Amino acid sequence: MKLSSIPVVKLPIVDVSTDPLDLLVLGLALRMKQLAKTSPKFIELIHDRQFRIQISTDLGFARQIIINNGSIDTVSGQEAPADFILQFADSEHGVKTLAKGDPTAFMTGMQDGSIKMEGDFSLLVWFNQASRLLKPKLPKPIQEKIKIARQFIKEKTGR
Repeated sequence: MKLSSIPVVKLPIVDVSTDPLDLLVLGLALRMKQLAKTSPKFIELIHDRQFRIQISTDLGFARQIIINNGSIDTVSGQEAPADFILQFADSEHGVKTLAKGDPTAFMTGMQDGSIKMEGDFSLLVWFNQASRLLKPKLPKPIQEKIKIARQFIKEKTGR
């Protein structure tokens, strides 16, 4: 199923839409909020910093992650000018690129025009450093179960 086939609905009470990129960026911001309270490395990254990163699409979707002296917030839309804008051709491309977490995917997207960036490029480096801390560490027993499940899926699907 293509992500673009999912209908996009604005959910005003929680300031989020069903757009896949909106949900992903909101999830990233929530994980950042958690790390801002629990991870010394992440706290060091956001201490005494104030900036906005906007992740958006050519089709009009936008969500900003706001770093304000050690706290994290997120808003839908273009509430205020962002210090760095990361703009994807569409939500599906944005989700796939961000989920991959591969810097070469960003470079390829910039070369083919499907990713546009503007603003303070040092914040791209910051975002890359922060992204490395976002993935939670799984306990060994869970890692083993995931390995078994992946092997089972591979056997059943042939992928």
